[in-house]
Amino acid sequence: MSIEATPEEPQLSAAETAAPAEYVPWCSYCGTDEYLIIESVEPSKAANSAEFLEISYTCAECDRFYGHPVRHSPVWARNAVSEPAETEYLHCGEPMQPKDNRTVSLFEPLSTEPEAATADVVLETSILRCSCGFQIELPA
Repeated sequence: MSIEATPEEPQLSAAETAAPAEYVPWCSYCGTDEYLIIESVEPSKAANSAEFLEISYTCAECDRFYGHPVRHSPVWARNAVSEPAETEYLHCGEPMQPKDNRTVSLFEPLSTEPEAATADVVLETSILRCSCGFQIELPA
C-alpha cells in the first residue's frame, strides 16, 4: 500500500500570500511573517553573495520550515558575519553610543546593629544612549 502526498491548500489566496519583497522571511502558507521563529543566520557560501545571508526559520502557526538567502542590512551583516570587538547594545536597529561614565555608591549594611557603620560599595558604570534618546546604564 502506498500513501501519496497531496499538497495542502494555502489558507489565503496566492495574491494575499505573496511576500512583500524578494528574499524576505515570509510564511507563504499563512501569508504573514508574524509567527516566524528564526532558527539560524549564517553568511552565504555561494560565490558573489556578499550581500546575502542564509536564513532558516519556522512558522510557529503552521509549523512549516523555510531556508533561503536573504538580503541583509548592515546591522545584520556586522552581527552575523564578523565577531564584534566588544559587546554592542542595539536600540532602534543601531548600535548605542557611549555617553558618559560614572561611579555609583551603594550602601550595604554589614550588621543589623543600628550603630554599625555601613560599608561603601562602589560600582563603575557606563551610560549608553540611542539617537532616539533612550539610554541604559551598565556596569563598566
